[in-house]
Amino acid sequence: MKSYLFLLSALFITGFSALNAQDYKSVAAKFESEVARFESLQSADEPLVIFTGSSSVRLYKKVADLSDEVTILNTGFGGSTAFGLLTYLNETVLRFKPKQVFIYEGDNDIAAGRTNATIIAHLNSVFQRIWEALPETQIVFIAAKPSPLRWDKHEQYEALNAALSRMAERDRRLVYADVYTPMLRNGRVIEDIFIEDRLHMNEAGYALWDEVMKPLILQPDRR
Repeated sequence: MKSYLFLLSALFITGFSALNAQDYKSVAAKFESEVARFESLQSADEPLVIFTGSSSVRLYKKVADLSDEVTILNTGFGGSTAFGLLTYLNETVLRFKPKQVFIYEGDNDIAAGRTNATIIAHLNSVFQRIWEALPETQIVFIAAKPSPLRWDKHEQYEALNAALSRMAERDRRLVYADVYTPMLRNGRVIEDIFIEDRLHMNEAGYALWDEVMKPLILQPDRR
């Protein structure tokens, strides 16, 4: 356990040395108008689940239909990264006081050239901020998906996902949602589950996600 805590400390240092105050202001300005859309969303008294992260979540149009038992809100914003989510965590997650949060980040981080150490540091900061405010909230990390456009980086994706899967094994509050494996066929990404940009998914791709997500939604009798 001591070695694990030491590793996390090292990751914090590595991650935040890569982003200074100017980066913070840049991120805030980049996503401000899109995040403003969430001001009209209201917190529900009934069990609440949040899906947030980058455009793969933002375009998850039927996410609210994953459960008939709980209210599901989508606060995804296109182009976001783990640091972008950290910047707007109050607007996208904390103010709603959800019982469960599904997070999709890492995809754009890798595309931006960030190391896995930096990405994990930022993600861990997101997790810790949620748990500081909402100690009983479960976090589900949605694996960074494979895509034809970014297949040349698949080894980094797989390493990042493996690291988050191990983190989930160590902490009962964190669950790893493996959407990566179902999107492969014979060790290669399935190309016909994507739209023309070869990055974002079509209905067939989201149908695969549905199969992974539905069993993970915390129903009222499981809370």
